[in-house]
Amino acid sequence: ALGAMRLSALSEVRVLYIMTHDSIGLGEDGPTHQPIGMLATLRAIPNMYVFRPADANEVSGSYKAAIGLTKSPSVFALTRQGLANLEHSDADKVAK
Repeated sequence: ALGAMRLSALSEVRVLYIMTHDSIGLGEDGPTHQPIGMLATLRAIPNMYVFRPADANEVSGSYKAAIGLTKSPSVFALTRQGLANLEHSDADKVAK
């Protein structure tokens, strides 16, 4: 899958990739399935945007920012854990 993701970035194609099971800890059903090193690899791809939102507000802000990128693919690294919204979290601040 990484080859296709890199090709979409080099071809300037807007694609939204959703990666789940992101976690720095042990999830409800065992260890994470997504190695933490994958994020560094994705960030190193030219023209690839990587979003790792901390709560639901940032998820919606990430989608809004990604839709605005017409010539770049985006990756969303999402967790399966139920998280509360952070106190100062704001969807509009994600794009900054």
